[in-house]
Amino acid sequence: MDGGKSFEKWKSNIEDLVDRHPLQIISWEATRRCNLSCAHCGSPSENVCLKEELTTEEVINAFDQIARDFDMSQFRHVNITGGEPFVRKDLLTILEEISKQPAYRNIDIQTNGIVLGKKPDLFKQLRDYGVTGIGVSIDGLKGTHDAFRRREGSYDLAFRAAKTAVEEGFTVTVSTVANAKNINEILELYNIVKHEIKPRIFRIMTIDPIGRAQEGNEYLLSPEQTRDVISFLLKEYTSSCEQYHDHSKTMVELGCGGWLGRELEGLVRPFVFHCVAGINNLGILYDGKLAACSNIPRELGFEGDLRIDRIKDVWDNKYQRYRQFEWKRKGDCKNCGEWEYCHGGPMHKRLTDGTMTDCLYQTIANGIDYRS
Repeated sequence: MDGGKSFEKWKSNIEDLVDRHPLQIISWEATRRCNLSCAHCGSPSENVCLKEELTTEEVINAFDQIARDFDMSQFRHVNITGGEPFVRKDLLTILEEISKQPAYRNIDIQTNGIVLGKKPDLFKQLRDYGVTGIGVSIDGLKGTHDAFRRREGSYDLAFRAAKTAVEEGFTVTVSTVANAKNINEILELYNIVKHEIKPRIFRIMTIDPIGRAQEGNEYLLSPEQTRDVISFLLKEYTSSCEQYHDHSKTMVELGCGGWLGRELEGLVRPFVFHCVAGINNLGILYDGKLAACSNIPRELGFEGDLRIDRIKDVWDNKYQRYRQFEWKRKGDCKNCGEWEYCHGGPMHKRLTDGTMTDCLYQTIANGIDYRS
């Protein structure tokens, strides 16, 4: 960002977005089932009643209802996550139906690449059904990735899926979860991805202490390791953003793990962070619960249930905890000088008592270690 005036303009834009809260993004957690059992998963299938998963008809009806009830002129895209979306045998049927609505012709799918790596013929159907973006997770070099994903051969399949998606003309993001076991491989991995896969984006996310990656987990980063990740991004983002308009080049960016402070925001990703969960992002969970992001702890509760409620009624009348922030001003947030810009950071790091699992800004600026 270019000075204080730019931050003030950005802050004003966020306030306007909160006030209007237009529906622009649907994040659909297609399933909690998965063909892997990754060490870091924030949405594991343990203790989940998989029989409650939405049926084909329920999913299609929900998307149709949204297209009828909302002003879709500002709508941007559908983001499909899991679990692993491709374990749903009806995924293509659902995509075929919902993509008949013009608003749903810009769909991103986040995948571990197992199915797409084995079945590259699926790419043609995906394109026909409105899928424009493919996100594939590659979390280290081959041995490290396979250990992290707990399946031998998963690296090769993910690599093949991402490379084929690029060749088939999709906008591809290769995402890496930076953790204590791959921190020394990130530069080498980046060079391999940049030269051999050539995705549009190489995205790094610092591991979150949620789901299977709970407090004390051996994969969690130390403050020094977190700073190393940011240092890598400061160098590589600066050089890659010079080629921003050349879509044949690979951009480097930090994911949405949190606010970094005014000294760093705008320098490691092509946006300034603010959590948009419940502001312009609607979350539809695997069982029809209406939330704001699939990674937000289910213990925090839900805003509604599409099996019972009209989605627009819930969007218009609920979600106040996502649009009003003062309840989060506690713990490390209470006296933080970045509060008026950050508003407590990403909701998926917020615990039921209102405190945070961790804060990127506090980790980098003050060296706070949240591992214990």
